[in-house]
Parts: sequence; C-alpha cells; structure tokens
Amino acid sequence: MKKELLALGGALLLCGGCKTSQPTTVDPLPREQISRFTSSNRELEHAYEWARGMALSYVHDGEDPVGCWYEAALPLREAFCMRDVSHQSVGAHILGLQRHNKNMMQRFAENISESKDWCTYWEINRHNRPAPADYDNDDEFWYNLNANFDVMFACQKMYDWTADDDYLTGEHLRRFYELSVEEYAARWMLRPDEIMERPRYMNCPENFDPSKNFHTCRGLGSYVENFRDLTVGVDLVAALYAGYNAYARMNETLGRMDEARKYSGVAERYRDLLETRWWDARAERYCSFWTASRQFHVGEGAPLVLWFGATENPDRIRATVKTILDRKWNVENLSSFPMLFYRLGYNREALECLLELPSMPRAEYPEVSYGVVEGVVSGVMGLLPNAREMKVVTLSRLPDAETTATVENVPVFGGYVSLSHIGHSQSVLTNNTGREVTWEARFAGASEFLEVDGVKVTPLLEEDAMGGRFSTLRLKLKQGQTICVKASA
Repeated sequence: MKKELLALGGALLLCGGCKTSQPTTVDPLPREQISRFTSSNRELEHAYEWARGMALSYVHDGEDPVGCWYEAALPLREAFCMRDVSHQSVGAHILGLQRHNKNMMQRFAENISESKDWCTYWEINRHNRPAPADYDNDDEFWYNLNANFDVMFACQKMYDWTADDDYLTGEHLRRFYELSVEEYAARWMLRPDEIMERPRYMNCPENFDPSKNFHTCRGLGSYVENFRDLTVGVDLVAALYAGYNAYARMNETLGRMDEARKYSGVAERYRDLLETRWWDARAERYCSFWTASRQFHVGEGAPLVLWFGATENPDRIRATVKTILDRKWNVENLSSFPMLFYRLGYNREALECLLELPSMPRAEYPEVSYGVVEGVVSGVMGLLPNAREMKVVTLSRLPDAETTATVENVPVFGGYVSLSHIGHSQSVLTNNTGREVTWEARFAGASEFLEVDGVKVTPLLEEDAMGGRFSTLRLKLKQGQTICVKASA
C-alpha cells in the first residue's frame, strides 16, 4: 500500500491510501496480557511489576453485591472511598479495570440525595452499603466536600481514556454532575462569591453535638482532616476549579457550548480566587487553610493545587514544587507525586519517588500501587489519550539515552495501544484500538527533523507552560498499523 506524507494545518498525517473505516470491535485480552511493561532499567521494571501485582491483588470481579470493585480505602475495610477511587482510577484503567471504575463511579453517583444535602456516600463497602466507619444515617456521616468535584475530574479523565459516552451522558452520572455544580455548591456555600464567608459547620442535625465526628465532619472544607477551625482548604478551591472545568469540557464535547462557556467561566473564578486571595507573595507559596476567624494558615494542601491544574503560573508552580520537596509527606500524597512531577518536568524527582514508593512504610495502601502504575505508563512513557480528538500523546521520560522500555496492550478507546521508547530519540506506536487514531509523537528538545518510517519530516516546535521545548508530529494511524518515529541527533 502506497504511503503519502501530508502536512495539514501544522499536523503531519500518514495516510495509507484508503478511506477511513468505521470502528471495529476489538476482542478483550486476558488480564495477564494487559499493560505489560519491560525495560532495560531493571529497577524501574521491578517497581512496575511490584505495583501491578499489588494493585491487582485488591481487585474483585463481581462476586460481591456491589458488583465489580477494587479496594480504595484503608486496608481491611473492604470498601472504596470517593477520594481514593478518583486518584486510583487512571492506574486502574491502565490495568484493564474499566468495568470496575465505571461501576464504582456510578455507585457514588446513584446515591446522591437531598436528605444528605446533596452528598453521596463517602465510602461504599462490598455489600453495596455505606461503610459503617463513615456513616450512621443521613444526618450523621463523614464527608469531605472536595469529593464531588474530584469524582467529576476523574470521570472526565476516564472519558479521555475510554471514549465511553456513559461518562458524559449516563443517567446517574449526568444527574450527579448537574446536582453537584448547582444544588450541592449552593447548599454548602461553595460558590466563588460566598465560599470565603462560609461558616465552620453547616447543614447540621437538630441534635448537633460538637464532640461527635459525624456531626462536625459532615461537610469538611478540605481533605486535611486535622486542622481545627478550618472552613475552606486550598485543596477545596483547587478541586472546585477542576470539577467545573471538567464539566465544561464534558459539555463542550457534547456540543452544549452555552453550558460549556458558563461552567468554564465559573472555573476561572475559582482560579482567580486562588491566585488573588490564596497566594502569599511574601512567602512565595499558597496558603493552605482559611478559618472561621477569617485568617489564613499554612499546612498541607499544596500538592492538590498542582494535581488539579488549578494554576498555570510557572513561577508559582516552581515555588509550590519547592514547598513540596522541602517537607515530608504521607504515602497518600506521595503516591501521586511521580505522575505530578513528570507532568511538570521534574523527571529526576519523579523517578526517585517512583522507585522509593514500593519500599516505603504503608506501601500496601492501595493508592500507592495504582499511583506507581500511572507514574510509569503516563509519566515515564508519557502516554496520555484524548477521546474528544481521538488522539494519543506520547513523550519519553526515560532516565537516559540508553534506556529502553515497552508497554504492551494499554487499554485505550475500547481497544489497545502498544508503545516502545529507545532513550529519548525513538518511539514506536501500534494501534489496535479498532479505529483510526491520531498519534501526537513528542520528543524533548528542538529537532531539525524527525524520521517517520525512514522519511525525514520537519516537526512542529512547541513549548509548554513550564518553558520545556518539544518537537512534535501528529500522525494518523489506522487500525493495526505500527509507526516508528526517530528524532535527529
């Protein structure tokens, strides 16, 4: 079949001389064949194998009343909570747990109710009941207000990986999104113009008792649970930004442009609040907590400002990374650092954290292994999909020019892709998604040309928000096609 190289609008399309075919069904692979990673760096390979085995040991395939699920809470609780599922979902997807992710997200969504002031169940157990450790009744339970927006942010990412329209239009999920951005935000005084005025306790039961956790923690304004007098955490503001921005993107994908603009505007108001009220210019850091006495305090929370993409200011990103590196963190936070640091260009720090996590105290906490899986596949290998554009982005972040790595059969768009890197100079992608996809092949640095299956092509030179420079080609891959791209020396 004759190949032609076509430059269209700055994108390079590699065409095979035939019309685009309709998507075809790809037979599911057995779990042991999904996302298998090998590398000449044995330490990296062993970290991934440890994480893969540990993560899969927490999987339950439908034998319980709740359906397919994996553990995403404190070990031995036999449960999954909103925060942990949101943060484990990408790693879980990479391991082929699409059914589990969707089932758990739908379980959260279907239990939102006015009797709980538009909260759902923070933690659900294998019996499909709210976990007793966090719930007595609809008036007395534990709930972190970030959770609804964290779930929305995660569901948008799940759509990007799966192209599953249920994440956009499914009955329970759509209702959950709509209630969260409207009724829930209003009921808990989370709107941008009132969040800084909200009281410490809200929507309290008639028999409110300040000595009862299920009274005082029924609507915590942060994921940080041990700071007295807190009304809002910087992590909550960041989660609100991410949730509204995700909802805007969902509406844009569905062609609902008025709603997309509306909720994108709300998201930007949270970002503006973060940048104007929460940034301490003298200390060069974001404040962490806002209290009932209307004072800012410093503590945890900074990593989630970056995790949720709530700032794009490179100086503030660098300053926030410095504050993260200057203190110690628990494994819940550390589990997200490999992917976070890779995304921001801190490759050395990301690799160090990734390799250390398997041997850290409490490494058995489920979030750790799922974070390592995501850190390798989306961090080291730089593999990120975008369902709206039917695009797969790759970027090698291997530790040196000699290291090689391959990840086979990563679930994407209902099928699979396989990716190999040789150092930073060669990438190979195979498309077995059942449809044509665009491959955005990225290479660090400015290359004079890239070779596509031996043909020299001038790349698009780009720069990210942190000033990193990249050489990029956008290539069309048909179902079953493999393409090799090499960077110039």
